[in-house]
Amino acid sequence: MKAIVVVYWQVALVSTNIMDDGHTVVLEGLRVAPKERGKGIAGLIQGYSLDLIRKQFPEVKVRRHNRSGHFEAESLSKFRLICRQEILALHFNLEEVRPKLDAAIARLKVSGTEWEDPILLQASDVKRVFLNPSVVDNVLPGRTIIQDWSPYKPLESNLETLLKRDLFWMADSKEEPKVLTLGTAPYRIPIEAECHRFNVNIFGKHFPHARNQFLAQLQHGTSALQGPLYCLLYLEPSLWKEMLSFCQSSLGLHKERDIEGQNVLETEM
Repeated sequence: MKAIVVVYWQVALVSTNIMDDGHTVVLEGLRVAPKERGKGIAGLIQGYSLDLIRKQFPEVKVRRHNRSGHFEAESLSKFRLICRQEILALHFNLEEVRPKLDAAIARLKVSGTEWEDPILLQASDVKRVFLNPSVVDNVLPGRTIIQDWSPYKPLESNLETLLKRDLFWMADSKEEPKVLTLGTAPYRIPIEAECHRFNVNIFGKHFPHARNQFLAQLQHGTSALQGPLYCLLYLEPSLWKEMLSFCQSSLGLHKERDIEGQNVLETEM
């Protein structure tokens, strides 16, 4: 994967990543300074970036964006909507939630039918599981692996890139999984002292397994942390309300704020 970052000093920035064996460019992280918005700068910097890609990488045929919000049919006239994921934002103190987390898992295990131990995939398992044609067609949203906000086609080269990152890969089965998750290792963010951010991308529509993997990701990914955590779950729209209800009733959590869902959009160069 090759990356180009274009910056208009103190005005705007955008990054472009070339992936999918060199055939796709993904535009990410477009930001315009608040005082400069509404002047057409976003379109200008995107146009400049795409012209640069066309000149330097003529083999790139497709561009993808992952944008937030809801789009009308008119807005999608120039793009194909590959998939949509909703976002659940949670903000809590780990010392307060960890006992509730352990208790929730214990209750589910006692119930018998509600819990199956999620499998923490090793690097040797990842390609076999994520390139399984049944997984690509029936589990991955729009046949796409999304890590945080970055969309990847299920290709061996993309998985090799992702395997170099500090990610937690989980599944409910190595053979015919219904749900897969990607947890990004927690990292510091400056919203308050000692606060970390933890992202979990959930693929699949089976709520019990999605819930179990969220709990396992949270337990595994934050075991060495203390203090405040800002957790973002990216999941199927059909799971959002049920996941929020579970977080409220079993973990005592409430959504931090409303965040518009992410839309993976695609068009030709």
